[in-house]
Amino acid sequence: MNLRPASAHDAVSRWVNGILLIFTLLGLGFGSWLSRLPAVRDHVGASTFEMSVYGLCLAVGSLVGLMLSGRTISKLGSRRALALGVVAQAIAMPLATTLIWSGALIPGLAVLFCYGFAFSTSDVAMNVSGASAERALGKPRLPLMHAGFSLGSVSAMGIGALAEMWSIPVPVHLTAVFLLIVVVGGFSLRLIPPDSETSGADAATPVTTHSGPIPLPVPAEAAAASAAAHPIRPHSPWRDPRILLVGLIAMSMSLAEGTAADWLPLSLADGRGLANEVGALMLGIFYVSMTGTRLVGSMILSRFGRVPVLRGGAILCGIGVVIVILAPVTWGIVIGTLMWGVGCALGFPVGISAAADNPKTAVRDVAAVSAIAYTAMLVGPMAFGFLGEHIGLLTAFWALVGIALLSAFVAGAAREPKRDPETERPRPAPQAPPAA
Repeated sequence: MNLRPASAHDAVSRWVNGILLIFTLLGLGFGSWLSRLPAVRDHVGASTFEMSVYGLCLAVGSLVGLMLSGRTISKLGSRRALALGVVAQAIAMPLATTLIWSGALIPGLAVLFCYGFAFSTSDVAMNVSGASAERALGKPRLPLMHAGFSLGSVSAMGIGALAEMWSIPVPVHLTAVFLLIVVVGGFSLRLIPPDSETSGADAATPVTTHSGPIPLPVPAEAAAASAAAHPIRPHSPWRDPRILLVGLIAMSMSLAEGTAADWLPLSLADGRGLANEVGALMLGIFYVSMTGTRLVGSMILSRFGRVPVLRGGAILCGIGVVIVILAPVTWGIVIGTLMWGVGCALGFPVGISAAADNPKTAVRDVAAVSAIAYTAMLVGPMAFGFLGEHIGLLTAFWALVGIALLSAFVAGAAREPKRDPETERPRPAPQAPPAA
């Protein structure tokens, strides 16, 4: 029996809320680890190089998970992959911190690698399910979901500060946080419909009474001969020019975000002579502007559409970076930082929405765009650090301006698919023709 329209809408709304909770919980978990890194360093007496090894193990695990996430989620389904990923994170992070805290460094780093793998797989799965929920709702919601991740991370910083003030050991703190994540995550997953587990399923596609042409039966021999003459290659997002361009858009804005997170305070301290606390304040301004933009991003996208938002955001980001590089006064740097954060805020979530336009290939397309964007966010800032070592960080930021303008130039690749006038549902995004 079919659901009534109101009931179907309520189910999709619950789905959106469930994924929003998952985004927030994953931000809380990852932010909790970041918030206690100074305490871990002080307890084990690690050097800066040793702490970078911790980050490298987690990053490598994340990259491996991203590369395999398309196959993993296609096989398990997004909800099951999320369930396993949340449980794996809840086991891996407390265990990793306990091992490192007790001096068992090598096993701790191995488990930290596993956490990175589970985290990135869960990240792609929640983006796939979030994009499907957004498509079913018919309204943009991924910016709001990514704002939930940011709010979870910010909340984790506050909780971490309290844990530090009360001298709570890191393993105890993170065990409590991830126990909460498992409990609330279990409730959130119940809001996600099982239909979303099948790759490419559209849980909210309505049943229509429209009858199209009646297909005539094709003899088995003729079907086999046709298949042999025209073999169908399995879909690969890496051969789809549109997905690669969407990945370039997400990569550009993720690189702008990651570079600001890693280098903005230091670049202002070294290049403009600002105090360390002022540089930290600028980073806070950047994050507030980015999170605020994502909170209202759904409304902005509904009003203007993807391409103008992406193009305008990329140009605004580029102008903001130029102002940060050139502004001789603090208030000018504040304006530039605000423009930088607002401009790059919607690039990644809108890129994920665009990658999921075709329900039949959404899982692997979203995984590919996520892999491109997260690789840029993880590896790109390291390249800027190397470049900044030779020419200065502020000078190195000129490369971000060029990348942002390139993103604006190719923004048309993320255009919304045309709607079918008979069903009022979005048509799948065009695919590249198969290679000969």
